[in-house]
Amino acid sequence: MNKIICLILLLSSSIIASAQETIMSPMKPIEQASEFTLPTPEGKSISLKDYRGKYLLVNFWAYWCSPCIKELPDMQKLYDQMDKENFEIIGIHAGPYNEQAAELIKHFKINFPIVSDTETSLKEWDVPALPMTYLINPEGEIIFKAIGPREWNLKDMKTLIASYKDSFSK
Repeated sequence: MNKIICLILLLSSSIIASAQETIMSPMKPIEQASEFTLPTPEGKSISLKDYRGKYLLVNFWAYWCSPCIKELPDMQKLYDQMDKENFEIIGIHAGPYNEQAAELIKHFKINFPIVSDTETSLKEWDVPALPMTYLINPEGEIIFKAIGPREWNLKDMKTLIASYKDSFSK
């Protein structure tokens, strides 16, 4: 009996470890991202179509979500290191953007675009939990997704995009 329990624990830990090694999961099937136009805290509007021609990391988060807060510094570091000609990040705050959200953005010196889905109206986007992140290709298709926080880094993101390009060109 103890051997079976040990085997189950070993298998469980290897599954968890391999899941953590993958920064995002491929979308199957690949689908077109639903358009949106949402307000920034400064009152401007940003649309998904504004980012056509680039890879776009779309992150759904909220100020009250501790895993969301945990990944913000890594996401900012990734944003600082990526080539803005070909890659962008947009953070979509789930619900009204308020003082607490503004303080977090200021505290972590976030300078990638932030918008607010005040009514959580983006029902076409599958957001079962926060944080939820999607990678969209230059054609506007969702190609990868991640549920939960990640340690976002340049090497993993470049590898992910390269793997997509390689599989797409075959």
